[in-house]
Amino acid sequence: MAGPVRAPLRALLAGAVTTATAVAGVALAGAGTVHAAGAPSPSPSPSASSVLSPAIQVQVNPSSGTLAPGSSATASVGTAIINNGSYTSIALTVSGAPAGVSASVNPSSVSGSSSAALSVSTGSAVVPGTYTLTVNGVLTGTSATSSATYTLTVTAPACPAAPWVGAQVYTGGATVSWKGHQWSAKWWTLGEEPGTTGQWGVWQDLGSC
Repeated sequence: MAGPVRAPLRALLAGAVTTATAVAGVALAGAGTVHAAGAPSPSPSPSASSVLSPAIQVQVNPSSGTLAPGSSATASVGTAIINNGSYTSIALTVSGAPAGVSASVNPSSVSGSSSAALSVSTGSAVVPGTYTLTVNGVLTGTSATSSATYTLTVTAPACPAAPWVGAQVYTGGATVSWKGHQWSAKWWTLGEEPGTTGQWGVWQDLGSC
């Protein structure tokens, strides 16, 4: 009886060994990096895409103003640095001022989140209209920039002389305002509308007002 029993037993043992080897192989193939119990997992290395570039922000408040010729106004310029790294200085400039308008930022360089003043003044000969001034900021040592606009409206100057009245007598040297211009009478006149008598007429055009 011993001979017939040993043959099935050997086959059974061989199958068990094969199964254990296969299971162990699957376990090893599926295992990742093994860490000791309680040990912290290593932090992943930062990728290039996760490093943020320096950036800044520039704002102007108020963002618009209205001036007559020969007057001035100021506005506040606010700055902020985002993801600055080791850079802290912002250079400020202003552009877009037309002839007859002066614009500047003071101070012209600020550190970090700070403020400066935009000063705008108009000359007596500036052409009335609407203009856009641009305040530009550059984070020194980088390519980071930001800008904000200030809308300037220049009004026509008020005429100092009283309006012309058709029923009023004017003598030589009298001045009146009419249709945006100032006029001077060369001699006595009554009922002659300024601007309709030509260059040889009674009224001399003194210019717009």
